[in-house]
Amino acid sequence: MLKKTTFALCVLGSVCLMTSAVTTFAASKELVITSGGGTWEAAQRKAYFDPFEKATGIHVVLIPEDHAKLLASVSMGKPEADLTSINAGELAGFVRQNALSPIDYQYFDKQTLAELPENLKNKYGVGAVLYSIVMAYNTTEYPASKKRPKNWSEFYDTKTYPGPRGMASCGKIVDGGDLEFAALAAGADPKHLYPIDMDKAFKKLAEIKPSVGKWWTSGGEAPQSLASDEVALSTAFNGRVFAAKKEGAPIDFTDNQSLIQYDYWVAMRNSPNFENAMKFLAFISKPNPQAVFATEIGYGPTNTKAYDIVKPELAKILPGSPKSTGQQIVQDYGWWNSADSSGQTNWDKAIKRCTALLSQ
Repeated sequence: MLKKTTFALCVLGSVCLMTSAVTTFAASKELVITSGGGTWEAAQRKAYFDPFEKATGIHVVLIPEDHAKLLASVSMGKPEADLTSINAGELAGFVRQNALSPIDYQYFDKQTLAELPENLKNKYGVGAVLYSIVMAYNTTEYPASKKRPKNWSEFYDTKTYPGPRGMASCGKIVDGGDLEFAALAAGADPKHLYPIDMDKAFKKLAEIKPSVGKWWTSGGEAPQSLASDEVALSTAFNGRVFAAKKEGAPIDFTDNQSLIQYDYWVAMRNSPNFENAMKFLAFISKPNPQAVFATEIGYGPTNTKAYDIVKPELAKILPGSPKSTGQQIVQDYGWWNSADSSGQTNWDKAIKRCTALLSQ
């Protein structure tokens, strides 16, 4: 009798403890997300954070984005944030460091999942945003009435299209698309760009080097150098040019042969608010939040249905849009991260060769 009573009490105690734990977890009304600030955060707040809080009562807490600090906190078992966004090329590194929890797609409804492209439904990351590197112009030097270069072969033709160029620095060679654009200028087929012939691409980079007036190191520098007449043509992130043009800067761009890149939302390992994080990702991956975000900042939505919601004139220039009038190329992160027998990735090799070229 004593054993049965003790057992019953233990079971009761366990049930009580479990109930208490569930109640505490269910009562969690917080979600911590890293933020990049500025217009990026403002667009996210309008499209994602405020509507999610209103719909669920879950409070979104924002902290400054610092991936090194975040990874350190995860390694100590106490992640300072539940969610962050990273470039797709960085995902493999985060996974190798055991920093992430798999995305639980059971929180997403079937319709939303069907509207997300396969490459944006990774085991450890769900698509956050599509953006692209485009060819941008100073409209004083190249007004709409003047013939402008429309592909990368023409961008490299400094005799027909004079003026100093702006291109990404070596540290941004992947983000800035330098090697892809050089390969296209050298005659590579846009539909079969990868694997990139590095020898041909770097030979082409060497040709244009004397005409480069600005090797930009951050996204904001490209439109600034265009608006200030420092360069006549430049590679640039589409959203940066979109925002600057919206504010009246004398710049414009073409999305023809633009290089599409994308970020993933990722959930940190041992996230204290994992369920809330999954609810958030499922919520913002729907067409309407994605359309609002795209309208605010000019980056491409991850939900294909959102392209039907935004205004037609915007849909034409959004990265990844089936309505785009230009030829777009999706960056191959798998190729960039592939390594040889020595462990060197194509990324490593490109930075090394670029640094050597610019030091000559």
